[in-house]
Amino acid sequence: MSFINFHKPLCFVVIATCALCTSVPALSQGSDELMNLLNMVETNKTVEAQRNAEREARFRAEANQQQSMMEEAEAEVRRQEALRDQLRASFDENETQLAELQTVLDRRIGDLGELFGVFRQMADDTETMLIDSLITHEYPERMDVVSELAESTQVPTIPQMRSLWEALIKEIALSGVVSRFDADVVQPGGEKATSTVIRVGSFNVVSEDAYLKSEGSDLVELPRQPAGYVTSTAEDLTSASANQEVGFYIDPSRGALLGLLVQSPSLMERVEQGKTVGYAIIIVGIFGLIIVAARFLALARIETRMKKQLKNLDHPDMNNPLGRVINVYYENKHLDLETIKHKLSEVIFKDVTEIKKGLPIIKVLAAVAPLMGLLGTVTGMIGTFQAITLFGTGDPKLMAGGISQALITTVLGLCAAIPLLLTHSMLASRVTVLTKTIGEQSAALMSEKAESDATLKG
Repeated sequence: MSFINFHKPLCFVVIATCALCTSVPALSQGSDELMNLLNMVETNKTVEAQRNAEREARFRAEANQQQSMMEEAEAEVRRQEALRDQLRASFDENETQLAELQTVLDRRIGDLGELFGVFRQMADDTETMLIDSLITHEYPERMDVVSELAESTQVPTIPQMRSLWEALIKEIALSGVVSRFDADVVQPGGEKATSTVIRVGSFNVVSEDAYLKSEGSDLVELPRQPAGYVTSTAEDLTSASANQEVGFYIDPSRGALLGLLVQSPSLMERVEQGKTVGYAIIIVGIFGLIIVAARFLALARIETRMKKQLKNLDHPDMNNPLGRVINVYYENKHLDLETIKHKLSEVIFKDVTEIKKGLPIIKVLAAVAPLMGLLGTVTGMIGTFQAITLFGTGDPKLMAGGISQALITTVLGLCAAIPLLLTHSMLASRVTVLTKTIGEQSAALMSEKAESDATLKG
């Protein structure tokens, strides 16, 4: 565009020349137009020259400015190169220092990693311990702190390690404290009820006369309580006042021994293991003891009356054997000695038979009871061998029923026979004493009669 503007007057001259060459006749006619064209060309030439001068001046100014900018850019490049060299040196120095620090960091991370592993393991163990601890039911808020520490993935801080240490110290301290607090207790039927419970350290929790166990976050009453002599101590502990000393059965195994104690069969359950033979032995034993009790009362009454009669032999009483013997003697005193002897023997035989009443039955029952126990033993072993025949010896529980019946019936038989034998011996001794007293008094009467008759004859 600038090239065309610069050579525009020349174009006009060329065009004018061509026009003159081609139309000479028209030149004379249009001289005015050519002059005007010439003037216009000269005017444009001047304008273009002035414009070109301005453009040259502006170009020179821009060239100077470009030179200045290039010098500034070169200076900036030199400055940046110097900064690059400085940064490179600093980078190399930092790389060396970083390698040294990385070595120190790796060593310290190893130490902290070992510390974190030990702390994490301790936190997990503490969380497990607190979940199973009876103390947590009284202080459930401490589980949040320990759970957060156990789930943390960061290296523990000193306050966090201190909080874990405090939780362990608190657990140790509270394990030796007997505390009373209110808690929700799950009854055997499944319903929950708020009750006052007593925690004995970290070993047992009781409510009134019932032992409780921990199942997760709940306190559950044992569906089967231990024997009465154990639960009575729980009741004593519940009703005890502050600073009062009471006896209490504590489970140092934190539930293991209590579970075994609960699973042990009661007296009635052991009796039920004897089945039909066991019940028959119990009936025999009870029947024998009833007879024993009745005979003890009867003999005690006879002995009392006979002792009273011995103090007053001149006035016979018909409510005792000795009185009846004396009465027969006095009634037949006028008869001969042989007749009186037969009459006394009749009364003595009758009364002695009455005194010995029941002793043979007791003796038979004492002999039958162990035989019945032996019968239960045999039937129980038969059942055991049948179970072995059908199912083998892989499961001992299949044989336990027959073995239990065999042993329980043996025990029941001995338990029935031993007291019957002892009481039979005691009754027999008392009968012997009473019959001896009657015999002695009868002999004394007969001697008195013989002396009397001898005196009369003399």
